[in-house]
Amino acid sequence: MRVVVSTSSTTPIYEQIRSQVRASILSGEIGPGETLPSLRQLAADLRVSVITVTRAYNDLAAEGLVHSEHGRGFVVLEVDADSAATALRGRVDALLRELYVAARHARLDQHDIHHRLDEIWSTHDRPEDA
Repeated sequence: MRVVVSTSSTTPIYEQIRSQVRASILSGEIGPGETLPSLRQLAADLRVSVITVTRAYNDLAAEGLVHSEHGRGFVVLEVDADSAATALRGRVDALLRELYVAARHARLDQHDIHHRLDEIWSTHDRPEDA
């Protein structure tokens, strides 16, 4: 699992962490029974406060995606495949709405966006990226 945070984003860091870990769980990248990185380890890796990571993990627990086990840390729970697919599609829809707004501000039309998306897709859609 790779988490990247931006201090220049308007999205709070705990939310950036929660969102990325959530996507990793829903996509199956992190499977049921696997443990998340420890609070201290992830905080050190990201150079953020342990409190920030704790908030993100507690939010994931409140969503029913993980639970805390004494001596083990936060463990990923089984996620219904249909619920996961719906949630991931919702995330894509939200990002597309954000893209639409950004494109309008940049005065890009639908053709420009399709072209740019095709370029990005072909660059990242290689067997090693799957």
